[in-house]
Amino acid sequence: MNAPVGDTFATLSMESKVVLFSLAFVWVYLVITAVVSWTKSTARWIHDLLGFGLDEEEMLGIKHHKKGGNRSKSKSKSKSKSKSGNGGKVNKPAGDATSSDTSETPWGVGQQREVASSVVPKKPLKTHKKPQHAAEKNHPLHINTLKGHTDAVNMVSFSGNGSTVVTACDDATVRVFRLDSGATCRAPRTLRIPLDRDATGACFANVAALDDPAATDGIVVMGTSGLGETRLVSFTIYDAAGKPPEVRWDKKSAMDGKTAISLSCGGGGEGIGVGGAPIRIPPVAVCSSDQTGIRVWAVDSGVEIGRFDTLQFKNHNAAVSMNGNMIAVSTFTSEVKIWLVLRSKQGAPMGVDSKRAAMTLKGHRSAVNWVQFSPCSTRAVTVSKDKTLKLWNLSVRYDVGEDPKVLASVDLSDECGAGRMPTRVALSAAGVAAVMIGNSLVFYKISHGLAGTSVKLARVDAPHGSGAAVKWMEWSQTPHAIDGDAVEVLATAGSDKRVSLWRSPRS
Repeated sequence: MNAPVGDTFATLSMESKVVLFSLAFVWVYLVITAVVSWTKSTARWIHDLLGFGLDEEEMLGIKHHKKGGNRSKSKSKSKSKSKSGNGGKVNKPAGDATSSDTSETPWGVGQQREVASSVVPKKPLKTHKKPQHAAEKNHPLHINTLKGHTDAVNMVSFSGNGSTVVTACDDATVRVFRLDSGATCRAPRTLRIPLDRDATGACFANVAALDDPAATDGIVVMGTSGLGETRLVSFTIYDAAGKPPEVRWDKKSAMDGKTAISLSCGGGGEGIGVGGAPIRIPPVAVCSSDQTGIRVWAVDSGVEIGRFDTLQFKNHNAAVSMNGNMIAVSTFTSEVKIWLVLRSKQGAPMGVDSKRAAMTLKGHRSAVNWVQFSPCSTRAVTVSKDKTLKLWNLSVRYDVGEDPKVLASVDLSDECGAGRMPTRVALSAAGVAAVMIGNSLVFYKISHGLAGTSVKLARVDAPHGSGAAVKWMEWSQTPHAIDGDAVEVLATAGSDKRVSLWRSPRS
């Protein structure tokens, strides 16, 4: 008769027990390792299937500032900030800002950064190959380059009248370029506004004020610290030489500790009030976090008028319509939801209808990487991981549940070889869509008749040089006079420390 298992184990020697325990431990370790490996493989397969691959943030150019990283940099910034006195108080000069880009005394951090850059390292620094700018120099569509940045340019934006460009750069500086002679201006007047952290976003507040001189007198700036803290600041800027900008309001913890990945402003133009009288539509600013949060501010007052959660796991970007009445958010899903900005009878922004989205853009088969409104605010354009571009009609009866319809769908698969994906899109007033696909800038003329056709107009390979990424692009709403013609102009911001201006291809 067989002995019980317990009795058999008890009769074993100590050495035998140790061997058995060791074998059991190894077996359990192998099983756990196999399960973890299978789980990761399954997760990756699901991610790729649903359209939000693990490398998506890098593909979209999203910059994350991880907590605990770059501590020495954040410490030097905080020390310099404490020495600078009242660096961020409201209605105080933001720093000495003149037409020279090198004669400034930076606001809060400039002195510390200069000292840090003068330290001689113990080991020789690795030399990095500079991007080649053959495309921008030789391509017939390239018309100008805005220089002076000392690090990657994260965002570029035109004023409503197209006469001024604002940029946000990783060198903790916002720059304002006055294009006095138009887009071909070779020596624009430059205003430099230092920050206490990397500038990750900048746009004009009254973006819809096309002919109003006030179109260039206010900007909203977004900055991100080394710890991922987002700061939102509104500046009043002056055209007079030597007069520094003033801080209108300052939100030092705009996203409650979360990192913002996009900034957009809308409004500031003219609307129709009670009785048909023309009124100004005060602008709003929208920030999207790198998670699912959205924040909305009234630009004139700096009051937060709304916050909501997209409930879509991860945001890609948030955009405000030019009239300041709609907010669209692209996420990892195949749908884009649009929320309404609630306004008073006098046009003042009162809040956001965050309980439910007013409209949903349905038609993509995979994650939507970018969404943008048309200048007329009646269209929207999206690009997706399903390798398509879609133009949407927003003039629908959303109050009775009608969703926007697709006016045109463009197959981008011929440009999406070798893992290339469309990551950004911008639509001009004349219907020319600029799309970043991999490291190529491709222009399409989109017609939205009954057939909804499109024509590829031009392609610029490596617009900012080999190895340099395009981090933002935007069309000027107002055409520029070039060689006697009224030409639409596209601005692109790159990791090569430059902003390039491109003319729209002839269709």
